[in-house]
Amino acid sequence: MESSVDLRIDRFHASGIVDMHFDLPLDLYDRRHQRGLLRNEFVPELRAGGVGLIGAALFIEDRHLPEMGLRVALDQIARLYEEAALAVDDVTICRSYADIVQARAAGKIGVLITMEGVEPLGTDLHLLRVFYELAVRSLGLTHARRNAAGDGGVFAPSGSSPAGLSPFGKAVVQECQRLGILLDLAHLNPAGTDDVLALTDGPLIISHTNPRRFHDIERNTSDAHLRAVGERGGVIGVNAVLLSSQKEMATIDHYVDHIIYIADLAGIDAVGIGFDFIEFLFRHWTPEQQAAVAAAMIQTHQPPGLTNHSHARNLTRRLIERGFHDEEIEKVLYRNWLRVLQAVIG
Repeated sequence: MESSVDLRIDRFHASGIVDMHFDLPLDLYDRRHQRGLLRNEFVPELRAGGVGLIGAALFIEDRHLPEMGLRVALDQIARLYEEAALAVDDVTICRSYADIVQARAAGKIGVLITMEGVEPLGTDLHLLRVFYELAVRSLGLTHARRNAAGDGGVFAPSGSSPAGLSPFGKAVVQECQRLGILLDLAHLNPAGTDDVLALTDGPLIISHTNPRRFHDIERNTSDAHLRAVGERGGVIGVNAVLLSSQKEMATIDHYVDHIIYIADLAGIDAVGIGFDFIEFLFRHWTPEQQAAVAAAMIQTHQPPGLTNHSHARNLTRRLIERGFHDEEIEKVLYRNWLRVLQAVIG
């Protein structure tokens, strides 16, 4: 029986699973004096977990804002390209769905560059075209803080700004649609999410989130918004670090509970992976940096056995044990993300 389960896991992961949120650029930038990090540290974990595509998120820390936002974002992209060149046998940066297909056929790990908060744009919409040319293919308007586009959802049951998107935020949404950049609702406050839904009619994603049913903070997502994304043919990536406010509930089994809840609410076609692993960042941060993050957001609890990409097979095993059918597992692990990427980025 165990051998049979292992063979099924091998088959699911042979195609390469998709994780649409990974803070890889932030770490590469923080440790920019080191070369070969992607090849030596991250590729082995990604290979061990059978990962075929990651969403590599550009995120600018508060200490760089406002003056250095653009420069740091460009430097993060430069580091991605530099590190991908050093890992050319294993990694490729993807600009289109065709690139993703080609990478998977070659057995390479695809990197899709995403933007987590539009701080690098300042208030200059023209810069979005620059980032598009540099291969940014998915964009979230905000993180937890406010920026020129709108407001983030707070890490509390209430208290987010009641304001929707600014005129600049609405212009960014329209330009993303024109360019073919996938819009990501992660972190956006509820009013801003309503505005994006009203301004668009195609698929939207939430790259990394959890149902408020299990962890009632406005940074997470309401049932109504989960349903809305599913109805539009979008995908919701289940986050591994905000499963519950209670440490004892942070388990792989509870991660699967989140998948089941979203599938029941929005449909199995709406569920994907957005692990948002953060342990690798903390290993290299100073105590002051860690304290600043804790103060700005909330304490996170990571499930034992699901703290980095090498553990991804543990999740697949639990999906099998919980009775998911093969087609359902394939959809959650990669098919749903690939479908929406094909529809939007072309």
